[in-house]
Amino acid sequence: MLRAKELLNLLVFLVLAFQCVRSLNPSLNDDVLGLIVFKADLQDPMRKLSSWNQDDDTPCNWFGVKCNPRSNRVAELTLDGLSLSGRIGRGLLQLQFLHKLSLSRNNLTGSINPNLTRLENLRIIDLSENSLSGTISEDFFMECAALRDLSLANNKFSGKIPGSLSSCASLASINLSSNQFTGSLPAGIWGLNGLRSLDLSGNLLDGEIPKGIEVLNNLRRINLSKNRFNGEVPNGIGSCLLLRSVDFSENMLSGHIPDTMQKLGLCDYLSLSSNMFTGEVPNWIGELNRLETLDLSGNRFSGQVPISIGKLQLLKVLNLSANGLSGNLPESMANCGNLLALDFSQNLLSGDLPTWIFGSRLEKVLHLENKLSGKFSSAPKLQFLDLSHNDFSGKIASSIGVLSSLQFLNLSKNSLFGPVPGTFGDLKELDILDLSDNKLNGSIPTEIGGAFALKELRLERNSLSGQIPDSIGNCSSLMTL
Repeated sequence: MLRAKELLNLLVFLVLAFQCVRSLNPSLNDDVLGLIVFKADLQDPMRKLSSWNQDDDTPCNWFGVKCNPRSNRVAELTLDGLSLSGRIGRGLLQLQFLHKLSLSRNNLTGSINPNLTRLENLRIIDLSENSLSGTISEDFFMECAALRDLSLANNKFSGKIPGSLSSCASLASINLSSNQFTGSLPAGIWGLNGLRSLDLSGNLLDGEIPKGIEVLNNLRRINLSKNRFNGEVPNGIGSCLLLRSVDFSENMLSGHIPDTMQKLGLCDYLSLSSNMFTGEVPNWIGELNRLETLDLSGNRFSGQVPISIGKLQLLKVLNLSANGLSGNLPESMANCGNLLALDFSQNLLSGDLPTWIFGSRLEKVLHLENKLSGKFSSAPKLQFLDLSHNDFSGKIASSIGVLSSLQFLNLSKNSLFGPVPGTFGDLKELDILDLSDNKLNGSIPTEIGGAFALKELRLERNSLSGQIPDSIGNCSSLMTL
């Protein structure tokens, strides 16, 4: 209690001293007072603010403070990742020339002052990755004409996104992701025609995505993933010709992918995964020739994989898993020479595994629960290979040992027969090896102890015989045998 009184007395003293000095020079020490009052509301376990001295004439040499060289007034306050706790107090409102405020990656709590955006020079606010909470007042966005970048991501804010957000005409970037915002997306947000990046992912927003997005001619990135949006994707999205990244994954969206999206020729990231889209994967998808990531997994797509995917020569990640796709994998995909990760698992694909898969740069291949057959060959860069739940037969080639980068191999639930090759012992980075539920026979090779990084080895439900080799003791990290 005594400590609180002492602190109160200090603040009263500072205010009186400030008023006395201002009677001589009205502009002197405004910033010093504001920052000292701001500091009084904080706990600073790393003592990074120890250089902040109330007796200084100017704060321009203080840690985290940057001044305008002409006016000698505070222009930037950057205190990221300093384990600061406490509240964001009213002291900041004294910084009338503040251009940038960044307090991210701390442990700040409490609500956000609705008057903060009334600092008429404030362009950038980054309060992300704290524990701030409460609702955002309508007043917060009422006077924000200068604000350009706003990030309140990774906090605990709740309630609705204020409709007054549309008043911030200069906003180019909005990040409200990973909070607990509820309700619908205010339609007025499409009135921010200077918007380049919008991230509202990881909230509890619901309802339909409002129409009118087509007016956002400058939009480069939109992320509405991990919410509860329903209905269809607005057709107007195809008019946002500068879009490079679109993520609507993990919602309850339905219907077809709008044909207007084929106009997004600059798009390099498209994820519509974990929704309820239906119909065929559109053939025009091959026209998005800048795509590097395409994720349509976890929907209700049917029909065949379109041949046009072979036009996506820059594609690195392709995930069409957990749909109802059937038929063969198109040979045209041999043109996708930059593929690193490929997932067609949990579909109804059939036919032979294309030879181009193992001639590519692939590091990760998944083909769970299909009806694929044929042979698999070597791909030295491969790190993750899962061909379980298919119709593969024949022997496992001894050349498996050339897959020197392999960390995960699952060939379970097939019809493989013959011996377990001793060359598995050459796979020094292999963590998991699952050969269960096949028709393998013979003994477990002693060479398998050479795969000393193994954490899981599954050979059950085969026809193996003989003893378990002592060399398995070399696998000191083994947890499952």
